[in-house]
Amino acid sequence: MQKISTKTKIVCTLSNERTDEKLMRELIKSGMNVIRMNFSHMSKSAADEIIKNVVKLRNELKTPIAIMLDTKGPEVRIYGYDKPVVLKKDDLITIQSYNEDDIETKVTEKEKYFYTNLANIGKYTKQGSKILLMDGYIEGKIVEKENDRIIVDIKNGGEIRLRAHLSIPNIDYPVQFLSPKDIEDITYAVNNELDYIALSFVRSAEDISKVKNLIRGIKEDSDIKLIAKLENKQAVNNIDDIIHHSHGIMVARGDLGVEIDLEDVPVIQKKIIEKCYTNGKVVITATQMLESMIENPVPTRAEASDVANACYDMTSAVMLSGETAIGKFPALVVATMQRIIKKAEDNIEYNAIFKLRTDEFQNRDLTSVISYNAIATAYQCQATSIIAFTKSGFTARMISKFRPGLPIIAFTFDKKVYNQLAMNWGVYPFMLKENEDFETMLSEGMEFCLNNNLVKRGDLSVVVAGLPLGGTGRTNNIRIVSLGRSRIPAKLIHLGDVTATVVHVYDETDIQKKSVTGKIVFLKNFKKEYIPYLRNVAGVVMEDDEYENDLLVIGMAYNIPVMINAFAAMELLKDGVTVEIDSAKQLLIEV
Repeated sequence: MQKISTKTKIVCTLSNERTDEKLMRELIKSGMNVIRMNFSHMSKSAADEIIKNVVKLRNELKTPIAIMLDTKGPEVRIYGYDKPVVLKKDDLITIQSYNEDDIETKVTEKEKYFYTNLANIGKYTKQGSKILLMDGYIEGKIVEKENDRIIVDIKNGGEIRLRAHLSIPNIDYPVQFLSPKDIEDITYAVNNELDYIALSFVRSAEDISKVKNLIRGIKEDSDIKLIAKLENKQAVNNIDDIIHHSHGIMVARGDLGVEIDLEDVPVIQKKIIEKCYTNGKVVITATQMLESMIENPVPTRAEASDVANACYDMTSAVMLSGETAIGKFPALVVATMQRIIKKAEDNIEYNAIFKLRTDEFQNRDLTSVISYNAIATAYQCQATSIIAFTKSGFTARMISKFRPGLPIIAFTFDKKVYNQLAMNWGVYPFMLKENEDFETMLSEGMEFCLNNNLVKRGDLSVVVAGLPLGGTGRTNNIRIVSLGRSRIPAKLIHLGDVTATVVHVYDETDIQKKSVTGKIVFLKNFKKEYIPYLRNVAGVVMEDDEYENDLLVIGMAYNIPVMINAFAAMELLKDGVTVEIDSAKQLLIEV
């Protein structure tokens, strides 16, 4: 079963060669939360195998894992070769428009001759225009052009992989957003009940609407969620509308860095992350995060800083691409990324950030108001978790958008929601049997938390839910729940944690006749005659501080914990119950 771990989630890309169950089990155990299948390269048979293994491992490991299909989208690539090609500086290459269905398999016999799926390429370019290949790693300049053909002078060499990206900066390609392949792949995702679709090269909210209409036509009640990939300048210009109409954003920095000035990418990344999470939307930071680990077992320091800074910016998830799709150390790279995330998150002052952002969340919808106040209440009463009961996941996502330092334990009875929430920052989803009676569900949820060590007995949790249960988007209830029967604050004057049975001592007769060895003794008063009997007790508690100095000496001499000012302890914690003295929280907790 999943444990409370990092708040920032990890997305891993798999490939046709990475479909086996053993590897996926290793990735899950190393910290993977979401599997990405890139349908620009992946076959349906490989996807079938991945889905089959994920379903098995979800049940076996009792862990939510989301599956995301990434569409090819209206991208422009080069074809005509069946193995990587090395280009050198000053090479002249020809790129020919080719619009037949066999473009992905057609191989030209001419050297340094390539095809592209962009029709009439010469029509949209100028002599002297910049051409970029391989996400900008290889740059060239157009030296000659015709309507459907260009000749490019390569300015810096490198190896181009199969189906390499072709980019012409500042050009709005006249490529249809939904190609026949995209429609086929989206249909596959819906029919296989995947959790997310990542839409490549989204340009506007209209593109997202087209996909929503397509999905409704395939399956009217589909609850698959759409992630818009931010990869071009048009999307940046339309970002507010795109965020509003999508379920989340992927900041695909490789393609984005080709379309806009390189120095603008970090600024845009930071702004988009903030826009997304303050609107309750998922945001994934992607591309080249630990890319050196494709070949090496250790990342560069700059890559580690890149991952950490994305966490400081409060991204929902960080994504691995080639590192897990083709890299030599897939499980190691996930474990490394999780270690970096953990260290970064341990150094974030969540409470301070929450206070600074208070004004930004005023006058919002009712669920946001409830979620905000639940977090404020949790901080004020020193709760250790926020527990959300949610059918659609909406409650948990609205709490997540405030980025609290406390874990968000989300109970749902919908398996799809359970797996989708694996993507959400700080949310740890668990399945619970549906019950019309909320008090019964609450009791079962608390018992589940205790039995699975999600919380400790005596902890306070803030519970958030929408009542009556079963509705969507109507979060309206907050309550504070104690995970122990009684919690009594007290002053610990000699340190030490202990759990033992309570014995009440009212006078000298009690301490002589009652068995106090190994017990926590509650003293109504104190006399020097008690001292010999206290040698072997587990601890001493008093309701006031009248004998503080005497009790401190006893605690130090016998090396036992001593608590004072435990008001009403003898009334609330009866003779014979078991209690814990918690030194860290300065509490007496009934066990």
